[in-house]
Amino acid sequence: MTTPKYYIATLILILFFLTSFGQKSKINFLLAFSDGSSGQELWGFKTTSGKIAIKPKYEIVGTDTLYDFAFVTIKYKWVAINKKDSIILTPYIFDNGPDYLDNGLFRFVENGKIGFANEKGQKVIPAQFDFAFSFSEGLAAFSVGGKMEKWDSEHSTWNGGLWGFVNKKGQVVIKPQFDNTYEFRGLTCEVWTIDKKHILIDRKGNKIKTLTK
Repeated sequence: MTTPKYYIATLILILFFLTSFGQKSKINFLLAFSDGSSGQELWGFKTTSGKIAIKPKYEIVGTDTLYDFAFVTIKYKWVAINKKDSIILTPYIFDNGPDYLDNGLFRFVENGKIGFANEKGQKVIPAQFDFAFSFSEGLAAFSVGGKMEKWDSEHSTWNGGLWGFVNKKGQVVIKPQFDNTYEFRGLTCEVWTIDKKHILIDRKGNKIKTLTK
């Protein structure tokens, strides 16, 4: 049986669009480049064809390719920009640089509060926490109240407040009630109660056992 010509034409057309889309997705990014003509080495981004898309004005760039967003510094302060050169968020600073992606999310700061963004730079959990740790095992510890205190020139810790846990949908799954906490490891987490008891809890906040009194 012979295949009708219009079936062949349709198949060729579909393959053309699929191939074109695949090529677009592969080249849909910008490349970082540096320029020292101002007397200072500054960074910007070009298209893959070499056209300047973002003029060199950043002291540091956090990546050599810009897909959805990139971390850059303005006056040596880290921000995240998109391909239109718009600032989309300010990352939480950890180890002298932007927060790491953990469980698919990283922390950002807005109006003095901490929220979480995804790998595309989209804010998925609004900035609402006084402080929060990175996600571990799908849960992140957050604090209501407290303050950041430095214990040397490079390190600081969050003291005070009550700790609870939020999931990746931004839902509070364990209400703030603990004096201090570690991160979840597997199905359990070590916490300290407000009366200073060291206990092990499950993912619903229920006590499994007392570790130290």
